[in-house]
Amino acid sequence: MRSNNIISALLFILAASIGCQEDDRSAFGERCSPEVCDDGLACYAGYCEEKCVDDTDCQPIEGWKHECYAGRCQIACNAQRDCPQTLATPLECITEWCAATKFD
Repeated sequence: MRSNNIISALLFILAASIGCQEDDRSAFGERCSPEVCDDGLACYAGYCEEKCVDDTDCQPIEGWKHECYAGRCQIACNAQRDCPQTLATPLECITEWCAATKFD
């Protein structure tokens, strides 16, 4: 009887750990630390971005140029070197592309 309790406890721990791994995957616009994003997304510049073949694979972000470059969608900085602040991750302009701001 005691071995059944131990086996049940081990199975519960295993199931819980598998669930946690799935929950740790980041969605579009969220930080990708430790670089684990949902399916169809890739870690780019500190946040999860869509994988793409062309610009039509990139979901629109109102008022911003969001285009396919090197297999990942990327948000272009505007003329004032600003980035959208509507995603789950704050962004800043690095060269010509937006990237997640650094952790404090």
